Amino acid sequence: MRLELDVGNTRTKWRLCDDYSVLESGLDLMGELAMEPSWVAMVEVVWVSSVHRELDKQVLSVFPQAQFASSQVSHKGLSNSYQDAHKMGVDRWLVMLSVWQQEPNRAHIVIDAGTAITLDVVDEFGRHVGGYICPGFRMMKTSLLGGTKRVLAEDNWQLGRALGNNTQSCVDHGIQDMVACWLEHHRALQPNAKIWVTGGDGERLVSLLSSPVVYEADLVLDGLKIYFS
Repeated sequence: MRLELDVGNTRTKWRLCDDYSVLESGLDLMGELAMEPSWVAMVEVVWVSSVHRELDKQVLSVFPQAQFASSQVSHKGLSNSYQDAHKMGVDRWLVMLSVWQQEPNRAHIVIDAGTAITLDVVDEFGRHVGGYICPGFRMMKTSLLGGTKRVLAEDNWQLGRALGNNTQSCVDHGIQDMVACWLEHHRALQPNAKIWVTGGDGERLVSLLSSPVVYEADLVLDGLKIYFS
């Protein structure tokens, strides 16, 4: 029995697997563990992608056998552009590893839309060309509303990109259009690249785009299997 964990900035995504299939999964590991599920005692292997040091301690307190992935110089034909490969967030490395393993020998643009939004470009030779790390949707909105006195909007979102005709739609559509335009700009720069989107806000981003992209919710967890195999 294997437990795979994606420890992010705001949540710990998990899935429980055997050699053949995913048995259970969720978005809040600590909440799940608080209910003392019976499967915990059956877990033999634990693979972890983590960008949150404090939560690592909690994981190890429950699963001392946990193995933590880290970014690599190269693996299975994919190479890292960082001079110090270990300084790249492991989640970025794993999503690139996942898409490259699925479709090698072609260019890819990978967007992970979570607390932060990352965009990474891999060329057709498996070389990480470079990437960006930007605030996520919620972080942009929180920053805007916290730094202004007369721009007021609700926490919920109005989905869309059209010009707004009230403050709520001006804020929400403005942020969403900005992110979508950014992605479309890079699509135009890399017309032969396959576009992949993952992350907690990935489905929202995909819904804003007119051109097709591939949305896969579990690219980080899929990358763990490639990393440890």
